[in-house]
Amino acid sequence: MTGLWRLLEQAARWARLATPLLALLATMALCLPARGETATPAGGPGGAAAAGTPAPPGPRPLPPIPGAGKVTVVAISGTIDLGLSPFLERVVAAQGEGDLLVLDISTLGGRIDAALAIRDALLRARARTVCWVNPRAISAGALISLACDVIAVAPGATLGAATPVQIGEGGEMKPVAEKVVSYMRKEMRATAEAKGRRGDIAEAMVDADVEVPGLDEKGKLLTLDGAQALAWGVAEVQAGSEADLFGALGRAQPAEIIRPRPSFAEQLARFLSDPTLSGVLMTLGMLGILLELYAPGHGVSLAVGLSCLALFFFGHHVVKLAGWEELALFAVGAILIAVEILVPGHVVPGVAGAACVASALLLSLLDLERVPVDVAWHAGWLPRALASVCGSLAATAALAVAAARIAPRTRFGRRLVLDAAIRGVAVGGPPEVSAAPASLVDRLGTAATDLRPSGKVVLDGRRVEALSELGYVEAGARVRVIRAEGGRVVVRAIARGADEERGA
Repeated sequence: MTGLWRLLEQAARWARLATPLLALLATMALCLPARGETATPAGGPGGAAAAGTPAPPGPRPLPPIPGAGKVTVVAISGTIDLGLSPFLERVVAAQGEGDLLVLDISTLGGRIDAALAIRDALLRARARTVCWVNPRAISAGALISLACDVIAVAPGATLGAATPVQIGEGGEMKPVAEKVVSYMRKEMRATAEAKGRRGDIAEAMVDADVEVPGLDEKGKLLTLDGAQALAWGVAEVQAGSEADLFGALGRAQPAEIIRPRPSFAEQLARFLSDPTLSGVLMTLGMLGILLELYAPGHGVSLAVGLSCLALFFFGHHVVKLAGWEELALFAVGAILIAVEILVPGHVVPGVAGAACVASALLLSLLDLERVPVDVAWHAGWLPRALASVCGSLAATAALAVAAARIAPRTRFGRRLVLDAAIRGVAVGGPPEVSAAPASLVDRLGTAATDLRPSGKVVLDGRRVEALSELGYVEAGARVRVIRAEGGRVVVRAIARGADEERGA
């Protein structure tokens, strides 16, 4: 019995010692993952914080790629501007069923109206379209990419950041109004969904308030790298070279690749539609017409003015801003202004003509077919166009006044003044003098003919060659001699009845 008792005491002592150890082993066993699982820290991709987060769907399946037909590759680099859109619209329209069109794109963005025109053309394309992001398609470039059937990404490619911005007075970028962001968000979503891509990802590229769970946080504008674009079904393939691209598309390297270039007219239109040059052409064009109406007959200023306006409207017509409606509106305005200058005193034709001319020039700077008026206003495009037109009109008026004052004092300016129509002398009229003596200065007289700006005035019973200091003077109006120069006097119209004691 004694031996048995000692054995039981020894077992109880070992049990007391083993209990803490067994508890520790049990706790460790509960913390270990099940067989085949990988332990992840809490809050990681597989932890509690990531529970319910959708996984990336992976690359989209390739649509059928034509194995025959012509292959066209167009390089798009630099700024997306108005000169690029007519070129790409022409290239897209030339493609047929079974053809393959590849856009090799590298751009940081550009004009939204130009990108919208390219987007519309791509959505209507009959050929299979491929956008090769090589290496970036930012802002307007992202919209163009989403309009293609296939998106291929080069190593290190980036795609997104398509929110519109305004350029401030100091050249800094400023956010635009919510109305503009909303408009672009809808355009991006509609474009993505038209090609079977996720609309929320496209919206997140425009609006930082749009959140894509697992990909983008609220408050951050979405820009995808190449790996993300593939993982989330925005892009289909990856290619580091043109040969790799055709291989990834499942097509052998084409024996012939068409690489179109912009035509001379498209390149010229791209140059002429530059905002700075457009303003200069508007100013010179209107100034030339005003000078011809002010001193008709020689035709030089009219030819220069019409040439400048023809270049302005040609450039904007090719980039599809100015149509025949704008040209007709400008012509009507010019005719009304001419009526007011040649037959003054009515006011209404002049005001209506100026309004028509300003409206035609303004409409030629905007694409209101694709961009609504309120969006154009909040985006700053309409205010900039208004400032450009008003600035050109103000510069034209200032230059016209300066020319009217300075040109008659120069030899070249005097040659441009029309005198032929008023050289005749009325039978029985007062005698003419061949020179204008300085003694006539400050004398009062009467305009014998219309001064346009040159003509005849009667001073002390004699007809004298005269030049109006400021524009048109009607026959019979009272005038005062300001100075004498070059065998004639320079006069200024005065109110009838003023200073009669010094009249002719």
